[in-house]
Amino acid sequence: MPQPVRISLMPGVWLTAIQTRKFKSSRWSLRLLTPLRRETASMTALLPRVLRQGTAREPDGQRLGAALERLCGGTAVPTVQRAGEIQAAGFQAAFPADALTPDGGSTLRRAAELLGDLLLRPATRNGRLRGDYLDRARESLFAALERERYEEARDPVLRLRREMCAAEPAGISPLGDAKRAAAIRVGRLDRHYRAWLEESWLELYYCGAAEPDRAAQAWTEALMGLPRRGRAELPEPQVDVHPKEVRTVQVPAARGDRLALGFRTLTGADSPDEPALLVLCALFTGLEDGLCAQLDRHKGLLLVSADTESGRMDERQAELLAQLERLRDGAFSPGALERARGAVTERLRGAQDSPEALMRYYTPLPPRISPEELEALVQETGRADVARAAERLELDTVCQFPGRGGEEV
Repeated sequence: MPQPVRISLMPGVWLTAIQTRKFKSSRWSLRLLTPLRRETASMTALLPRVLRQGTAREPDGQRLGAALERLCGGTAVPTVQRAGEIQAAGFQAAFPADALTPDGGSTLRRAAELLGDLLLRPATRNGRLRGDYLDRARESLFAALERERYEEARDPVLRLRREMCAAEPAGISPLGDAKRAAAIRVGRLDRHYRAWLEESWLELYYCGAAEPDRAAQAWTEALMGLPRRGRAELPEPQVDVHPKEVRTVQVPAARGDRLALGFRTLTGADSPDEPALLVLCALFTGLEDGLCAQLDRHKGLLLVSADTESGRMDERQAELLAQLERLRDGAFSPGALERARGAVTERLRGAQDSPEALMRYYTPLPPRISPEELEALVQETGRADVARAAERLELDTVCQFPGRGGEEV
């Protein structure tokens, strides 16, 4: 896979471009980055949903859909994510590769133009965003918040992460909250939209057959007129957090008994210790069936979840912490280490074989190294590296999920 090229298009606007003919379609992403704040999260989450309903050129869903169809069935969907203390909102899109279009013509300029229209040239009424589009977007956001609540009730790691970060900006949902969303009126949202354009950092992504310079030119033309004022300072990830005490939270579970342990790794994204943490996660996961470890690289969190039996929560916790002590002591076999490195390598190679996975790797905040470079570092990770990463872990929060015999939450 070719190495990504990082290009500055204008102040506060960056493009990550990968030229490849490996995939049948090009992938695009446009995300505005702002500090994640409770008072603005709902408005920011609403904006892509409002803007996606129509542009000045294609002012309703039917005409916008026809414009996408003219681009050989391209897609453009709103997206809102969290990366540590940052909210990333905008669009991601896919368009057929030029060789697959009926006339072999380039979709590059037209695709970029459409995405630029979605962001900068929305359908308006009386000079501001449309109230009927806000109402539809609000209903869509309510549904997304309900799905988030549903998933959190069934995924111990999601609930554990929220409990760990409850007192930090990273604990705010990137979707905001229903109460604040219900109170937003179109005039206020319109003012927020204009400030959002002026002050946000803008991260762009392109992966397709075009040369990076051509992709940069297409994006630059599409974003002509982007207002640029003083850009908001993006918060540094809060990873150096030392828990004062271990919190234990009990949450009734929909089915089965689960235990989740949340650790602070004190290690941020792109740290030299990140490869060792990835191998440590794989070692933990490979210890037994029903045990899973995940790394939140933007927040420096290691999230471990495990099956347990009713009434054995404390005993199960002691077992998991004892397993961690063995990892800290380097008490694992060469074979286990090799299998863990292999599991991480397989995952990184999978990221290079799927356009969706590759886009997830590079967005919303592009890492400093490619999957291939990270794979090489993982292969160099030894027993002492893993033990050192394990030694730095600090237990922060324990979530106990006693099952309720299949009863719905």
